[in-house]
Amino acid sequence: MGMRWSRREFVQWMGYSSLASAGMSSPLLAATKGGSRAKFAYVSAKEGADEGIHAYVIGARGWKKLQTVKSERPVSVTLSPDRRFLYAVNEVASHKGLPVGTVEAFAVEQDGRLRLLNRRALALSATDPRHAAVTPDGGSLVIAVRGGGAYNVLPIAEDGSLGSVSGIVKEIGVVHANAGQGAEPHMVAFDKAGRVVSVDAGTNRLNVFAVMEGRIEAQERLALAGGSRPTQVSLHPAGDAVYVMHEDGISCHRYDADSGRISGERQQLSMSGTVEGPGTMTVHPSGRFLYASQRGGGIAGWNVASSTARPLGLQAAEMGELNAIEVALDGVGLLGVSRSKGTIQSAEINPSTGRVQAGRVVARVDSPSSLTVLYS
Repeated sequence: MGMRWSRREFVQWMGYSSLASAGMSSPLLAATKGGSRAKFAYVSAKEGADEGIHAYVIGARGWKKLQTVKSERPVSVTLSPDRRFLYAVNEVASHKGLPVGTVEAFAVEQDGRLRLLNRRALALSATDPRHAAVTPDGGSLVIAVRGGGAYNVLPIAEDGSLGSVSGIVKEIGVVHANAGQGAEPHMVAFDKAGRVVSVDAGTNRLNVFAVMEGRIEAQERLALAGGSRPTQVSLHPAGDAVYVMHEDGISCHRYDADSGRISGERQQLSMSGTVEGPGTMTVHPSGRFLYASQRGGGIAGWNVASSTARPLGLQAAEMGELNAIEVALDGVGLLGVSRSKGTIQSAEINPSTGRVQAGRVVARVDSPSSLTVLYS
């Protein structure tokens, strides 16, 4: 009889790569330096003719469509650390007659196809969820909920299915210029110690939460300057910096991954505006470069190897306005998702200079919203 592993044992054996760096190389560069190979890609489309989740197998000659899975307004998708399950956030305001958003759990079959496990409602009044991430131990899913201004935690069973909400943080709005503004959590990510780092576009806050035994509680909060609505957060691989994307630029903050403490703003990176709606950014796995979507098309880049970031200028303008950017583990391949063009495009990064050279379209999906890639 073969061995039966628990989730924790499986995760320890496979190793863990954060979503921030688990991007996808060009089809011609599918094998990473560490020997991993991009096998499957999952693209969500929350609206349009292609609404649902699209699964692709990745080969040296390009992407091949495996299936399209029915899903209601999947705004973001994420894989479990052991890469056996995929979770989709449904950006809906009601479910079965109640004012709640939902999340879905799928098993990833050996051939890359998805099989629905279950769909779970969030807490009452937790509507229009935006983003989710799986805890590093694979035991819980943490969701940023824009409508209702909250964070929900759902336990993950051994078979990958989702349990009922086990933890809730209900955020309180703030007053700006004598006008009230409700909380609007937009994104969650995990630091090296397993804490949640999040941004709230309504309260203009950068938050740190601790997740323990299915519960979530606030540990640190930083009020961000101005009223520029932060929507994205990325952590430096070294754990000493956090980057926050606003509507008018990016702020960099010192971060202590050991204590979970955030310091004040270290540097403000200016740009000519992000794409319409929430933009996207990511840190190169080497920690040397930062990339962000640019209004009008292309990628803004910075060399962040030193304490002061140096601009690299506009990259790959021909890719158009991008709503998601993922960089491969080897630091050479890059994928860009363009909702306006309805394309997934591959590009190549010069790992020495950080310059991005646009490649080719690898898939077409009407109104794509996010993607995640599974490595062998």
